Amino acid sequence: MKTRALALLLLSSTLVSALVACGDDDVGTAPLVDAGLDSGERADAGPRPQTFADIGASTEGLAIGRTPAGDSVMYVGARDGRVVRVTPDGIVTDFAEVDAPVGIAVRASGEVLVCGEDATGSVLFELDPMTGGKTVLVATGPGGVALGLCNYVAVAPDDSLVFSDSAANELYRTAADGSGITRITDAIQYPNGLAFSPDGATLYVASWSGSAVFALSFDRTTGLYGAPTMVVTDIANIDGLVTLSDGELLLVTSGSGLQRITPSGAPELLYGPRLFMLPANGVMGDTAFGANNLYLTSLSRMTIERVTIDTAGVSLPVR
Repeated sequence: MKTRALALLLLSSTLVSALVACGDDDVGTAPLVDAGLDSGERADAGPRPQTFADIGASTEGLAIGRTPAGDSVMYVGARDGRVVRVTPDGIVTDFAEVDAPVGIAVRASGEVLVCGEDATGSVLFELDPMTGGKTVLVATGPGGVALGLCNYVAVAPDDSLVFSDSAANELYRTAADGSGITRITDAIQYPNGLAFSPDGATLYVASWSGSAVFALSFDRTTGLYGAPTMVVTDIANIDGLVTLSDGELLLVTSGSGLQRITPSGAPELLYGPRLFMLPANGVMGDTAFGANNLYLTSLSRMTIERVTIDTAGVSLPVR
């Protein structure tokens, strides 16, 4: 998916998953259990990860938001063409059918944004939080852009949207309704995960194949972004970014483990690369899911893993 080499690795992982899977992919519960992983992969012998929920397929995008009734809920993109809902106690239910779901974000009003595919190619969907019905916000073709891979989406502090097209090395913004598509930059190699700083003044962009993270200033008055500046280097395969309340970043990487970027800019390895088996994206919990709990998807596991860290996350979308 990311490169030819990783695509082959993912194909192998998918075949293994298919052999392991049993039964159907419908509603299920997953008690929190120790993930059974080597303590040597924990850089500081910190808390062991726990299996939080069994999705029934490998996963990539995830986000936490509110249902129309006001309940906290997690949305996860399953690589078998589903977006599922997960409750704070780990109960999984199917929510919508989306081909090749990757990045996911949730608006403050509850609508779910998903990077996926339809007959036209790569698209950005909005899912109705009541019905799971799909609306295409951005697509390839007239009125859209020539998307190669809409990979990650985030809601900006002014409710506009920003999304990465990894295959085209481009980063875009749109109005909240998907109109007014504007290229922000094409200077980031394979842009992937996105995260805003706690004050909303900075957008961080992961460069998966560039082994870097870039920072772009954001002006919520004008909705304009500044030029990208490299702020993290030499960390391979950064997929997801998670902002913490103290301004630090968590880097979810498929090749370099779970890394934490300190105020000085120095990386701190929290967990080694084998621990989560190709982790893809992460999200910090809210009050219901635990504000200090980090949830992680995996390109080769069929479960969501959970680990507790010493700092809370930032409420999304950033305001």
